Amino acid sequence: MRLGYESMRRRSEICRFRFEDVQVMKNNHYGILLRQSKTDQFGIGKMIPISTELYRLIQRWSGKINQDKGFILRSFKKDLSVNELLNPASLNQILKSLQKRANLNNIGELSGHSFRVGAALDLLERGISLEKIMLRGGWKSDSSAMRYLRNWELI
Repeated sequence: MRLGYESMRRRSEICRFRFEDVQVMKNNHYGILLRQSKTDQFGIGKMIPISTELYRLIQRWSGKINQDKGFILRSFKKDLSVNELLNPASLNQILKSLQKRANLNNIGELSGHSFRVGAALDLLERGISLEKIMLRGGWKSDSSAMRYLRNWELI
């Protein structure tokens, strides 16, 4: 969940992050490379900053599944062995299951886009400019970003 929230990416992009994409930047900051996205069809790529906490969680996960290459998010087989990747559609199922278990029925149905919406709204609430929110979320037009922020008045 933290990977989706911090990266503000679409579910298909979240599932394509690889261990090799996580990088230590200058001054002990961390980033994760978005190799390609809906708005970057040619694969120019973009480095997305991530927190120290997320970096450590990814490293811990790598150790748990004994993998330091390949996709970060993976599914499990019935025998609890790890598959190579997680299907993006599974993210919606996972979020719905977590929402039900947490009894969060009054907030609307969670989906893969909830990461983008929630993070954008949190940034707006913290006083971050629309321009910086757009850069972080990868939106190229004000109107696209505003569709995600339309519920801000309800907060």
